[in-house]
Parts: sequence; C-alpha cells; structure tokens
Amino acid sequence: MLRPDVVEYLRENLKSFPVDILRKQLAEEGISDVDFNESLAQALRAPTTVSKTLSKPKGKASTAAIAFLCVGVAIIVSVGLFALGQKPAAPTTEGNTENPSGESGFIGHAGWIVRLPKDYVGISDFKDSGKQHQIVYFCKKGTDPTNFLNEGLFGQLGIVKLEVMPTQFPNNPTGVANLSRLAAGKYKNAGEKFSMKNMQVATLPGVSVTVLSPFPRAEAFVLGQDHMYFFMAGQEDDVWRDIVLSLRDAHTEN
Repeated sequence: MLRPDVVEYLRENLKSFPVDILRKQLAEEGISDVDFNESLAQALRAPTTVSKTLSKPKGKASTAAIAFLCVGVAIIVSVGLFALGQKPAAPTTEGNTENPSGESGFIGHAGWIVRLPKDYVGISDFKDSGKQHQIVYFCKKGTDPTNFLNEGLFGQLGIVKLEVMPTQFPNNPTGVANLSRLAAGKYKNAGEKFSMKNMQVATLPGVSVTVLSPFPRAEAFVLGQDHMYFFMAGQEDDVWRDIVLSLRDAHTEN
C-alpha cells in the first residue's frame, strides 16, 4: 500500500542514497517490499516535503562517476519551433508541450528544448533544491517510472536519460578537447571499452561515445553556452538520434 511518509522519505533521500540501501533501511523499520515499491513509484512522479518520521539511512551516498557531466535548464518556443532551422522564442513554462500539428517536445527548466518521438513524454526531476541539476527521462507514455532506476532496461524500453547542469567547459574547441580528455579518463578508469568522436548538434559542439563493454550503451556530452547536456541510452537508434539531435539551447541559438 502507498505510504505517504515513505514517499516523503524516499523523495528526500533518493538524491543521496542508493535504492538498495533505502530498501534495506526501511525493511528494518517494518516497511514491506510491496509498500516500498508503490511508494517509490509515487516518489519518482511528484515532489514531496521532507519526512521527519523515519530515520536517516545508514551507509554512504553513491557518487556518480559522471557527476561533472550532468546537467539543468528551460525555454519556450512558438508553434513552429519544431520545424528545422527555427529559433526558440522567449522562455516560458517548462515541461511537455504539443503544437497544433501534433508534434511534441519538452521544454527544460532554464533554456533548452528537445523534440520528442511520437507517443513520448519527458518525466523531470531535480537533484538539488536550487534546480540547477535537472534530470529528464524521455520514454513512451505509460512507462513505469521504477524502470528509470535500472539503466540496463533503457535499451529494451526505449528510455533516453538527459542530465543538465551548469558547465565549466567553454562552448568552443578547447572546451570539447578538455571534455573529451576527462570523459576518456572516466571510461578507462572504469575498465570499459569504448569509442569516441566529436559531434555537432545544430550550433552546439560535443562528444559522442559508444560504450562496447561490459555495459553497452550510447552516451553524448553536448556543450551549451552555460550548460552541459549529458544523454544516455541503451543504444544509438532512431529514438536516440531524434532526441539528441533535436536539442536546442536558448542562450546559444538566440
């Protein structure tokens, strides 16, 4: 059954602790797997306040190997935004949007937009209270949000994850070169086999990475004027290309 106190507790602590640690901690406090799973699904759907009825989880927070590559922003567009070659209009409401022609997109928090494949939506969250680190999962309508926790399912379910955060890399060849070196070091230190190449998304430079093993996936790092965009999916397919290559950055495009 859905437990509001557990939902609040998860919402606060998912930012800092792995799901397995939270599940174990709550199990020790008498929360069943069924209650945990239902509350977890709700916690991923909508923000809640901090719960004060449950104890803090034990153990250390996991640090993402690519924390420096993550991301968060927002912009609006006119009805014709999705036509190739058009520039975004002034910023406005963020979230999923659809124009009269039936084309849909997602407007980020601080100045960016992507066009979405048919029947796709974006489900957004933030890693911080200041909303500087935004995470959006692009997925088919009706996708169970608990699947977002298992990146091994992204390829099978057609999920594309985007993280956006302020960047220290300049939007120029020097920035791309420095980004490439840091990214390559990350993959090598993890013992992964990968291939890397420069890419261009409209006016935005970046790096495209194909990880071959041990966990195959497609990743891309794109540099905007003020933000870095990190995409991750199970493979480089049509959905991946449609989403990644449609990215537009308000500060760069205007």
